[in-house]
Amino acid sequence: MSDWRQQYEDAAEDQAKHYSRFSDQQLIDAVRQGKTGDYYVIWYELAKRKPTATICRELYAVLLSDRPYLDRYHCAAALLTLLSCKDFEAVALSANWPELRDNLAKLGTLIESRF
Repeated sequence: MSDWRQQYEDAAEDQAKHYSRFSDQQLIDAVRQGKTGDYYVIWYELAKRKPTATICRELYAVLLSDRPYLDRYHCAAALLTLLSCKDFEAVALSANWPELRDNLAKLGTLIESRF
């Protein structure tokens, strides 16, 4: 493994450890403030939490936002994990495809029915 890759993985692991010490509300606040780090690990830390209406709705709001694609992609992956939803792939909820709006509407209905 090259040195840059090891450095990247070490930094991502450090950031994951940092976020693992946050409460659910602290993670949500960081997401709302756009302080999601450089390695997309905040999304996967949220995916480890108990799925609550607050977390799922906040992640859904990110999917509806104009955040960069990779943020939305990793957010979608986390939300699908929380919901144990196999109906979509993360890309189907984050890429600018014609069916994106319909997919997001279906996901929103799923979240509301669950909570």
